[in-house]
Amino acid sequence: MRFKYTLLIFLFLIVGFGTAYGQWDAQISQYWKMKNFYNPSFIAETSHVESSLIHRRQWVGITNAPVTSVVSMNMPISFLGKDHGIGAIMTTEKAGLFTNTSILGQYTYKIKFKNNKRLHIGLQGGMLDVGFDAGGIFIPESSEHDKQDIAIPGAAGDKVADAGLGVAWITPAYYVGLSVNHLWEPKFALDDSRDAYIARTYFLMGGYNIKLSNPLIELQPSAFFKTDAVTYQVDLTAKVEYNKMFTGGVSWRKDEGFVFLLGVKIRSIDAGYSYDLSTSELSKVSHGSHEVFIRYSFPLEKRKVRKVSKSIRIL
Repeated sequence: MRFKYTLLIFLFLIVGFGTAYGQWDAQISQYWKMKNFYNPSFIAETSHVESSLIHRRQWVGITNAPVTSVVSMNMPISFLGKDHGIGAIMTTEKAGLFTNTSILGQYTYKIKFKNNKRLHIGLQGGMLDVGFDAGGIFIPESSEHDKQDIAIPGAAGDKVADAGLGVAWITPAYYVGLSVNHLWEPKFALDDSRDAYIARTYFLMGGYNIKLSNPLIELQPSAFFKTDAVTYQVDLTAKVEYNKMFTGGVSWRKDEGFVFLLGVKIRSIDAGYSYDLSTSELSKVSHGSHEVFIRYSFPLEKRKVRKVSKSIRIL
């Protein structure tokens, strides 16, 4: 069996086992739409300037459930005869009484091979701002609860540096990427006496475009594996694309449920929607999760310089 088929099977096998994964990074169901959220080496995959937005409302129906927004911009550049990619990504997530914001610059170095195959080596770095709203803590009115108890945390906030690395092998038919985020497991203060840290996290993702006898239809299976070396999480996805324009599919997430997917591409606009249907105990109190994606892209074209010939009559 050829390498690309073996690789895809390996990805599906390795993610076929696992337990629920307690992650710091926000959950994104349409992970293939914004792969650089997890792996910086996926920026500048095309010759276009891209601006993308994902907005996710998780576990609708649960008070203070996570709400996440991610904005990404990236573009290819050439420097000293080599191909590179640069970009930036900003994430804002509100979960409970915490509000987390990260701003990261991203860079990738691209190595070209035959048949339009490329190896990308990427890195990212920036700041993470963690905030805690102590004013939102609910303390019942009773003789058994002291609002002045020193054990009740106060408002907190901290800024820490963060970084990640990634590599990706990208071809016209398939891709695979491996990355690690939160390299030095940054610590942040909760208050004057307590702190916490973000665990180093590893991501492996891959996908393949399968062309059928009908040239208008293409199958697009993919897999996504995440781990902090303690627990891990799995996403297996099957999508169908029609006429390079309409997409539909479903994902399975171990121990959580299913994700139903829709997408459309119209010229420079790529949009998608997903709905997470939980099959766990959360389904008793939540109405599922909603996620919207939109990307605008335009090509980078070299401007043609018009040659102006001097008239022989003008001397």
